[in-house]
Formats: sequence, structure tokens, C-alpha cells
Amino acid sequence: MKKKGILLFLLLGLTSTNIFLFAQHDDRRKTEGDDKRKAEFEQFKEKRVAFITQAVGFTTEEASAFWSLYNELQNKKFELNQQQRKAVYEFTKIEKDGKKHTESEYKNMVSVLSQFKIDDAKLDEDYIAKFSKIISYEKIFRYQQAELQFARQMLRQQRGDTDSKSQKK
Repeated sequence: MKKKGILLFLLLGLTSTNIFLFAQHDDRRKTEGDDKRKAEFEQFKEKRVAFITQAVGFTTEEASAFWSLYNELQNKKFELNQQQRKAVYEFTKIEKDGKKHTESEYKNMVSVLSQFKIDDAKLDEDYIAKFSKIISYEKIFRYQQAELQFARQMLRQQRGDTDSKSQKK
């Protein structure tokens, strides 16, 4: 009986040790993945700053003031997008749980989503006014165009990377 107890104890000990070690390994992998994503995002932001700064032709003083405001704008847009994603998630979660929405609930959700777009446009409008105090409207226009060009360039690179990966398989 004692042998069975000891054997059971050892077996449980080894199992819990393995689970603990695997959990630590998995946590380490998640942290490494998060670190890699953060590094890639920082690299992306650095490329964006360099691309737009060069395309617009900011002076050092303009760049310092502009990027400070730009980052503030991006943080507000990020918060707004989080709110939108949360609203959509909660709305669709109800459907996934098997409940049906009424027509008025759909109407309300469409209205909420439209309001998010309006709020986003309002942020742009507010920050254009702020930008105009530190740079000319010509540079604001050039910044807007450069931002679009940069986004297209990144999309092409991503598609190119995806295409070349799929061709290798």
C-alpha cells in the first residue's frame, strides 16, 4: 500500500512538474512573440516617420512639433477603434450565443458605426487645425499624400512577401 502511495505521489509530482515546465515554455514563447511584434511595429513606425518626413520636407522644428501632435492623434484614433471593435464584438457575440437581434437593434448598431466614422473624421478635422498652426497647408497636403503612399507601399511589400512565400511552397 505504501509503495502505491509513493508511486502515485511521484507520478503526480512528475506530471505537475512537466505541466509547470510546459507552461513556462509557452509563456516564454508568447513573450518572445509579443516582443517580436512590438519590435516590428516600432520598425514600422520608424519607417513611416522617415518616409513622411522626407516626402514633406519638414524642418527639424516642424518635425518635432508635427510628430508630437501626430502621435497624439494616432493614440486617440486607436482608442476610438478599440471602442468600435468592442461594440461590434459585443453585438456579434450575442448572435453567436444564438440570440437574434431586432431590426431596431441593427439600426442602432449601424448608427453607432456611422458615428464612429464621424468621430474619426472630426479628429482629423481638429488635428488639421492644430497642424496648421505649426506647418503650412501645403505641408499638411503633402503629409496626407505621403501617408497614403506609405500605406500603399507597405501593402505592396506585404503582398510581395506573401506572394513570394506562397511561391516557395
